[in-house]
Amino acid sequence: MSLELAMSRRELIKRSITVGIVGMGMSTASSPLMAASGLLLPQNYANSSDAAAFWAKPRTLNLFRPSSGEHQVVCFWRDGRLDLKGYLEACKLLRDVTANKTVQIDLRLLNLLRGQQGWLEMAMGLKEPYQINSGYRSEETNALTEGAAKDSLHKKGQACDGKYPSLPIEYQGKLMSAFRTGGVGFYINRQKFIHSDVGRIRYWVR
Repeated sequence: MSLELAMSRRELIKRSITVGIVGMGMSTASSPLMAASGLLLPQNYANSSDAAAFWAKPRTLNLFRPSSGEHQVVCFWRDGRLDLKGYLEACKLLRDVTANKTVQIDLRLLNLLRGQQGWLEMAMGLKEPYQINSGYRSEETNALTEGAAKDSLHKKGQACDGKYPSLPIEYQGKLMSAFRTGGVGFYINRQKFIHSDVGRIRYWVR
């Protein structure tokens, strides 16, 4: 099924988040988000001016999809508005590759991924692409996915499973949790990935 653009640009923008990127201060041992690895985690949120400056920049994502071999850097937002070409490219990268179906991905999810990537770029200089295991899932693909919930937010384009292979999984989950924009699942078993969504705030470990 090809991507349908029934949603107006205004509606897309309304679904964007304005939450600021987490602060760039050094974490301390007393921080509840301190990873066992000793890797830096945000200690506080940026002030409004720093957050505005971050989100005013072009919002890019460096994504890699192992199942299809695709690797692309896309810009989905620039100059205060949706970059339609880049947005559609991001939606394609987060498609259901099994059923070859693409839908509109929730802008809040793209912004969450951008916030994570922005933190790692600025705090650690990380340039590694984010490895996408699963983005949107059709009803059929979700039913065939091990452990998938029947009401999974993957079916709404509001969830993503992925990881940075070079970073500890527990650390990545704690980093995503710091944004407090939805659910975070720690899959630290043989699968080793982090589930992130823009639903209600909740956490779980598998």
